[in-house]
Amino acid sequence: MERFGECESTLDGSRIATHCLYPSFDSVYVYVAKLGNEYRVHDGGGAHKCAWVHGRDSHIISRAISIEAHRFHLSVVENSLASPDVPIEWLQSAILSVANASALAATSAVAKIVAAAEEALVDKIQRILSATFPAERIAREFSIRGRSGGERHFDFAVRNGSGFNLLINGISPHHSSISAKFVSFSDTDVEIQKKLAVHDRDLPADDTALLQQVAIVSPLSAFAAATEVFLSDVHRV
Repeated sequence: MERFGECESTLDGSRIATHCLYPSFDSVYVYVAKLGNEYRVHDGGGAHKCAWVHGRDSHIISRAISIEAHRFHLSVVENSLASPDVPIEWLQSAILSVANASALAATSAVAKIVAAAEEALVDKIQRILSATFPAERIAREFSIRGRSGGERHFDFAVRNGSGFNLLINGISPHHSSISAKFVSFSDTDVEIQKKLAVHDRDLPADDTALLQQVAIVSPLSAFAAATEVFLSDVHRV
């Protein structure tokens, strides 16, 4: 057991810190309970709790947990991933199985929740753009080569004159979304006033400050006005 971190007694069993991480970068903890001469390991509902914090979609969360339970030959008991009862010589394997399954389930669920939220946000952005600019000025899923030489992707670009020079990305309050969109904005040789990071859920203050280094951060409610200000020279129909 020395390879694992701290261990403390709880009503749910001995709580052990593992080296696996949730999408929030918090350590995965497992609980070991002794049942006679054997042991049962569970995650205390950690995967479910982590995914629920990032997006309240019970179906996606339950599905992700079930998939990982099947992959690692575990069961799901009251939203917790649990091992079968194992003898002492299999305890380390049970701990690793539960920890990895919990981390993977949370990561998968959060990724799907973030993708669904961003897809809904992109649809809202498109409706606003379509009401503001003619269709020929709007490009969806626009790519441009960045200063580094890599392809940078944007949800939308709007043409002003001869080129697309307003770049727009929908942002969700999750580190994977923040990180990916920050890279796209920062690597693109377009003035900051022509790059819009649009959100419809409040972003953490530190993430907002980070994005403001490379783009204009706008809530969806102010997006229509923002496009008019930044493209005031576009002749709309």
